[in-house]
Amino acid sequence: MNREKAAIISSFILIFAFNAIDNAISPLVKPISADFGVTEASALLLISVCSGATAAALLLGPAILSLSRAKKLLLCTVIAMSAAQIIFALTSSFQAALFFRALAGFTAGIIATLMWRITFHGVSKENFPAMIAVLMSARPLATAIGVPLAGMLAWKINWQTPMWIIAAITCASGILLYSFFPEKADLPDEEKKEGGIIRPYIKALSVPYALSYYISITVNRMAYFGFYSFCGIWFYNHYGMNIKDISLALLVIGLAEAAINFSTSSIIKIFGQKRTLLASTGISALLLPLFIYGHFPIGITVAMIAAFMLLDRVYSMALIITIPQMFPSTGDKTAFGSLNTLTAWGAMMLIAWFQSRFTDVLGIHAMETAIIICFFTSIAVLIRIQYKTVLKNVVTGR
Repeated sequence: MNREKAAIISSFILIFAFNAIDNAISPLVKPISADFGVTEASALLLISVCSGATAAALLLGPAILSLSRAKKLLLCTVIAMSAAQIIFALTSSFQAALFFRALAGFTAGIIATLMWRITFHGVSKENFPAMIAVLMSARPLATAIGVPLAGMLAWKINWQTPMWIIAAITCASGILLYSFFPEKADLPDEEKKEGGIIRPYIKALSVPYALSYYISITVNRMAYFGFYSFCGIWFYNHYGMNIKDISLALLVIGLAEAAINFSTSSIIKIFGQKRTLLASTGISALLLPLFIYGHFPIGITVAMIAAFMLLDRVYSMALIITIPQMFPSTGDKTAFGSLNTLTAWGAMMLIAWFQSRFTDVLGIHAMETAIIICFFTSIAVLIRIQYKTVLKNVVTGR
């Protein structure tokens, strides 16, 4: 049991470390773009290529996992990720930086697949909720704590220093996880013989409404990550904020988002899944158009952003917990778990690329409007799917 807990703790630190680097790119976009001699919008490609490589690795993850022992794969992946993080901060070439960001992203996708493998097949039922909590809370906590710390270090020293520190944490936590890796998480021989890269995903997406659901979730994540991916540009253009001020704002937003993760289950139990889903999406729909154009004083704006982000955690959990009801034939659990992560990274890739390509051409106002469109269209489809599969039973009393 102690071995499992050590694996869970090291998994949290590993996920936290990578996400801290990835989310720190946006608030540090000014010094990063200056060092590489590119525009701030172009520097967002560092987010896009990393996210795209992560999505590709998540797609290939189950097949790669079937060809190797999970424990050895973890060690090789962690070493490659740490090296990529270090060299990214050392290079002066933007093209090389893109390559090493892509490498870091690909290794993150493999690690994410391994995390789902540990979650579903490596820990006991007693520790399963703790591992789920790790997967749900590590990223927002990285935003709440890791990104502001990276921003403060960049403000005091330079943007490379936090990258090197996080690379060291990545390596140390990865080696720790390797030492306590659950042997049960290795694929059994009969599963290794199945092969195939996309077959598990095709099987999962063939379930009624599954394809529409995951397309809509991807678009919805584009709204969520759309703000985070260009928040450095956004805060500077609307409020003239420097790295220190942006870091403090993200600290408030991230703490609110992280704190709600520990209460979402209780909220759903108290108010019910239907009321929680409709209320959280409805309030979010009111808040987004109010803050996204930067018309309010900064204090009020940060409060609204924090509320919007924590409500995202609430309705996301309300959707995730009903996946077994929405799609009773879920097929391979690892593949379905990877799909949840795949949509997030795919969304970040798409919106970061869009913003890097069109912010200078169309302006920041157009990017803000695009975020609104992504949110409203996705929520409309997601609620429709919920009514078709889950909420209809609540309405009719069946």
